[in-house]
Amino acid sequence: FLMDVSQKKIIIADVDETICETCQQITPEMAKQISSMITKGYTWAFISGTEPHYLKEMISAKLTEPHFLLPTTGTICLDAKNNLFKEEYSYYLTPREKKEAIDAFEELVTKYHIKTLTTKEDQIQNRGTQITLSAIGRNAPTNFKKIYDPDATKRKEWIKFLKTILDENKYEITYAGTTSIDVTRKGLDKAWGIKKFAQHYNIPLNQILFFGDKTHPGGNDYPATKIVDFITVKNPEDTLNKLKEYF
Repeated sequence: FLMDVSQKKIIIADVDETICETCQQITPEMAKQISSMITKGYTWAFISGTEPHYLKEMISAKLTEPHFLLPTTGTICLDAKNNLFKEEYSYYLTPREKKEAIDAFEELVTKYHIKTLTTKEDQIQNRGTQITLSAIGRNAPTNFKKIYDPDATKRKEWIKFLKTILDENKYEITYAGTTSIDVTRKGLDKAWGIKKFAQHYNIPLNQILFFGDKTHPGGNDYPATKIVDFITVKNPEDTLNKLKEYF
């Protein structure tokens, strides 16, 4: 590891399996580490396929210092201060795009007999700027989610099928979290989300350091690795150790 982290003033991190366990709140230790970095002058932003209200619950509810949330793959930017959230920008899907993605997921669920442990709405979610499949339900128990598709074998096959229905020139299709597949408008991936954020706040890309667990090709963190320096982590514990080591 030869990166000069002294130049990195902006930390942008994936959320599920990087900053916290999938769909869980960040731990007090993680919140303490991030808060102490923010008070030292670092800027923190959290980019995730997750919707705004869940991110607020998972991150902002435990983080007292000012930070940024980049929900639904950075298609929305929220400036979070004192539990107030100012929307800086957002890019919503059209009704037709939403319908195409939802129909494709319905077809996938039927073809592969994908059964949710929660509700239909919790399995195929309209997140406004993206449509997400959480195979067994977003709110299914974490222990079930972890063992469902640990190496993404199922989801890689499902994505191949989705690409036979959805126009790849119009949509980005990536797997995320432990059981999810995200569909966004073409080009709206984490690289786009990070670039948009950087442009909006006039941040040079070389000042950004990205943390993610799915930085391999096909993973939803991979696009970020093309445009900024990054650190690959195994899980939130690994992230915490690396933050303590480098900062």
